[in-house]
Amino acid sequence: MAVIREATEADLASICALGEEVNALHHQAFPAIFAGPGSPERDRAHWNNSVGRPDSTCFVAVETNVVVGFVTVAVTTEIHSLLQPVSFGRVGSVGVTAGMRGHGIGAALMRQAEQWASGHGATELRLNVWSFNEPALAMYRELG
Repeated sequence: MAVIREATEADLASICALGEEVNALHHQAFPAIFAGPGSPERDRAHWNNSVGRPDSTCFVAVETNVVVGFVTVAVTTEIHSLLQPVSFGRVGSVGVTAGMRGHGIGAALMRQAEQWASGHGATELRLNVWSFNEPALAMYRELG
């Protein structure tokens, strides 16, 4: 089983490559919305925004010294005049390399994200998922 740990800047190239895999799935479903194939390094600044921040982080799954998955998560406090303030974890992206999907890595990353968010004051975990992404929907259903 893969080891889950907090990502560092040294992991960015691997996260960029996995992010490109995730984006390719989304581009295939919605090419008018999601960017087409490109250099994985194109999104380095985007992924770097989730590495080692006080209110956000990224976890990677590593197997045999290779990053095979990642999840980004941030803690946000929602304040609205009609609602009580609530702090929640927001999952940004989850990606597992194609050859490792179906082995529980995504679920393990989500559990780590939830634990981190809870430790940073979040009372729940939220995310958005596109309806075409049936494998992700199934995993999220299993996780509750």
